[in-house]
Amino acid sequence: MTTLQRSLTPLLLAVLLIFAPAALSQTVVSPDQAPQLARGGQVTIIDIRRPDEWRQSGLPAGAERATVRLSRGPNEFLYKIAKLTQGDKSKPIALICAAGVRSGYAAKLLASRGYTQVMDISEGMLGNGHGAGWLARDLPISIFKDCR
Repeated sequence: MTTLQRSLTPLLLAVLLIFAPAALSQTVVSPDQAPQLARGGQVTIIDIRRPDEWRQSGLPAGAERATVRLSRGPNEFLYKIAKLTQGDKSKPIALICAAGVRSGYAAKLLASRGYTQVMDISEGMLGNGHGAGWLARDLPISIFKDCR
């Protein structure tokens, strides 16, 4: 990959995510619904924040980790998701980030790559204009001291 291609990849990814067609929209799930779905085996929660964010607030209890770093391009993130879903693009997953922005973008990216059961925990861990978020709702978390 040339230097020009490497520098354009994040820009092209951002354009794709911003202007993705409505068909790529994801299902929104509330922080209150997500733990119930996970306990019932109906969904795998995946925290896509950075390790420093995991250390600061913990992760949703039982959540998997797959940091999304859009500035580096999507390949590392897509590989991790494929590993977590064992290559099954129809496996239900619910993405969570800090406030719902990254999880929304990541859900659209996954939908554009053929994932059919992607949910967005849109309030995130910290909350936003749509709701209080995972932590303020006092939902279960797991503390990790050595997140990478």
